[in-house]
Amino acid sequence: MTEQKYASISPAQANTELQVLMNAAVMAPNHMLEEQTKKAYDTFVYIENHLPAEKGLSNYYLLFNAWIRWMADWDNYSLNMLHRRRLIGHLNRELGIGKFRLEIYPYSSKLYSIKPEGGKVLIQLHEALDFMDEYDCRRFAHCVKLKKWDELKQMLAGYQKRNPQWKELTAYFQAVKANPTHEDRPRGRYYDLEEVFNACNRRCFGGKMPRPKVIHWSPRVNHSTMGSYNVNEDILMINRGLDRSDVPAYVLDFVMYHELLHKALGVKDTGTRHLAHTKEFRDFEKRHPDYERAQAFIQKNAKRL
Repeated sequence: MTEQKYASISPAQANTELQVLMNAAVMAPNHMLEEQTKKAYDTFVYIENHLPAEKGLSNYYLLFNAWIRWMADWDNYSLNMLHRRRLIGHLNRELGIGKFRLEIYPYSSKLYSIKPEGGKVLIQLHEALDFMDEYDCRRFAHCVKLKKWDELKQMLAGYQKRNPQWKELTAYFQAVKANPTHEDRPRGRYYDLEEVFNACNRRCFGGKMPRPKVIHWSPRVNHSTMGSYNVNEDILMINRGLDRSDVPAYVLDFVMYHELLHKALGVKDTGTRHLAHTKEFRDFEKRHPDYERAQAFIQKNAKRL
């Protein structure tokens, strides 16, 4: 992927691509190591120079932007790569080459996450663990191999005592996450949900649909749910995976229409359960001008959104 293409994909996909790029760089042959390391670094610098303005962005985007700026500093980038190289070396020895996928970034408030993924082990680490030394990395890989989770917790507790810098680093990234999950944050990287709502309201409801109290992007990409509407709290959420330059506007319009139908029609109480997708709802849903092609796009692309 060329540097320019990073400007057209979501932060979630950009992060995935960057993790692959950095892992490949640290494992490059000696004669290509310098070239690949610089290539990965230049990509961070390029993305930093093309970050969107932050006013109104969701917590996820603010965190992604902060990480990009952090990694665009050569010293921070070098620290991450040194840590990454040490850890991958020990994971290769303990788990086997190709048996795991490693991601190091401030993905959440947690320091680490380890879970199975398609026959591999997905290992996600917070940037705050960048100060792990050779001993820490060796013990970490050994604990993952043998699933010694209690020993792993003890090892990380010792790491935290020896490296007080981890607190500063977690605080640095948490400081940018200033917005509650359900605060009204409609602006994304490519689409502003305020504009999507207004256009859909005019097109499908004659401009008479009251605006939901809160409209925001989902905190994470969801490959199965494109949106949701909370009837009790009047909160409308759209899957952040749709905030991409290659997602047509009519798809956003349809998803917005779908969720606004929930607001308009409410929930039917049968006495034993609450029904949201009634026959009446489905009939109204099919009246959307782009119903068929929007559904076709979502079904075809849901796994990559």
